[in-house]
Amino acid sequence: MKSPAPIAIALAALLAIVPRIQSAPQGDPQDTQPDASRATPDAGSKTVQDKGTIRVPLPKGKKLVLSDGTFQLVREYSVAGDRVRYWSIERSDWEEIPTNLVDWDATHRAEAEQAAQDAELKAKIHASDVAERTKDIDVDRSLEIKPGLFLPDGVGFYALDNKLVFEMKQSQANSKLSKGREAERILSGIPMIPRKQTLEIPGAHAARRISTAEPEFFMRPADEREPRFRLLRAQVKDGHRVLDNISIHFTGERTDQATDIDFQTWTPARGVFRYTVNQRLEPGEYAFVEMTKEGINGYVWDFGIDPPGTKTQK
Repeated sequence: MKSPAPIAIALAALLAIVPRIQSAPQGDPQDTQPDASRATPDAGSKTVQDKGTIRVPLPKGKKLVLSDGTFQLVREYSVAGDRVRYWSIERSDWEEIPTNLVDWDATHRAEAEQAAQDAELKAKIHASDVAERTKDIDVDRSLEIKPGLFLPDGVGFYALDNKLVFEMKQSQANSKLSKGREAERILSGIPMIPRKQTLEIPGAHAARRISTAEPEFFMRPADEREPRFRLLRAQVKDGHRVLDNISIHFTGERTDQATDIDFQTWTPARGVFRYTVNQRLEPGEYAFVEMTKEGINGYVWDFGIDPPGTKTQK
C-alpha cells in the first residue's frame, strides 16, 4: 500500500493558495465605470454639430408681428372686423386670430423694412446687370455728345438724328466712263477733248433715312487720323444717284461738277471728329465721300432727307 504523504502535501499546498485567489483585486476600478473619454466625444460632436447648423432662410412672405414679440410668416392677410385672416406659409392654410393679438406698429415697420430690402436688392441686381452689359465698353473712349447720350466707342461713322445715334453703313459708288464722249474723241481725232466720268450710287434712294434737316455726324477712324471728307448732294437720274461728273483733260487735270454742302469739323475728343452742316439740308439724297490722293474713295456713307411728315425708316 502506497504512503499517503504526497497526497497530504498536495492538499496542504492547495489550501494555502485559495485564500490568495479570493483576496486578489477583481480588476482596476476604472474598468468597472463608464469611460468618460468615450462619452466626451459624443457630447463634443453634438456641440460642434449645433454650432455648424446652417439656418434655413425664411421663405418669402410678410411678418405678422404679434403682441408677445413672436410673428407669423404669412403670404397675405386681411382685417375683417376684430379678426385677422391670413395665409400661413408655415402651415399652408388659412388661419384667423383676434386683431388685438397683433402688434400693428411692429408689423408695419417690418413691412417697411422688407420693402427697403427689396428695393436695395433690386438696385444691386440692376447695377450688376448694367456692369455686365457695359463691361466691354472702353471708359476712356466714351464720349457724351448729348445729355445722357453717348457715342459708341467702336470705330465707325455715326449720325445723330435728334436723340438717336446710329452707325452709318457704306455703299459702293461706281465710276463710269462716258461712252459718248470717248467715241467723240476717237471720231474727231482731237485728243484734247476731255474724258468724262460719272460717279454714281446704284438705286434712287439711300437705305438710311434721316428725319432732321440739321443732323450731326461723328467719325472714329481706326488710326485716329483726320479724314478728308466732302458732303455731296446727289442728283437722281435713271434710277441712280449721281454724285459727280468728272472731266479729265489730256494734261491729266481733273475738274468736277459736284454739288458740295458746306460743313464744319470739330474735334470733341482725341480720335473723334464731329461734323455739323452750315445750312438746313433740303429733302434729297446725300453722301459723305472721302478724298484720297487718287480722288474720291469708291465707298461712301449715303443717306437721305425726307420731306416733313414722311414716316422715316430707322
